[in-house]
Amino acid sequence: MENRYCAFLRGVNVKGTTMKMDRLAASFSEMGFENIKTIQASGNVLFSNTHNKSQEELKCMIEEELSRYFDYEANVFIRNKEEIEEILTASSKIPTQEECHHYILLCDKKEYMEEIKAVFKELSPTLPEQFYTVSSEGKTLPEAVWIVPKGSTLSSEFGSKVLGSKKYKSIFTSRNRNTLEKVSKSL
Repeated sequence: MENRYCAFLRGVNVKGTTMKMDRLAASFSEMGFENIKTIQASGNVLFSNTHNKSQEELKCMIEEELSRYFDYEANVFIRNKEEIEEILTASSKIPTQEECHHYILLCDKKEYMEEIKAVFKELSPTLPEQFYTVSSEGKTLPEAVWIVPKGSTLSSEFGSKVLGSKKYKSIFTSRNRNTLEKVSKSL
């Protein structure tokens, strides 16, 4: 179905920002979107673009409305099915050990992802923790893959410095690869 998107909200149901998924779906309905479905409780909302707006316009509109509706500073990253499939295909080429999580970092600007990559390198984490920028058909995407041992997502130096940083909350959000696969199948 054309005009189908997923809005990935940053920081939902962590560190005191709690949000019921039925209320989140209702807020999208009030914004005039259709075919709304939430995936997991981490702020993944599938919807049809009934406004004929660009992704950037959708992002601005949704952030403004969610900020008002839930009284918090919303940060949203919008992707369509093709973009999600491109990310999944590119990231599938990165091997992940069974005892590790495979996170996709969604970002809207490549230069920001380069900054985050530099932070990772500066911290010099040890294997099996790894960071890769994602390429598809010869072009670098504004996404990255972060491999981290299970149970150490927030205790790793990178995780604690970047995932919880106010500096980066409007720059990117992270999702487990399994979550992106569920989103892709539901779009």
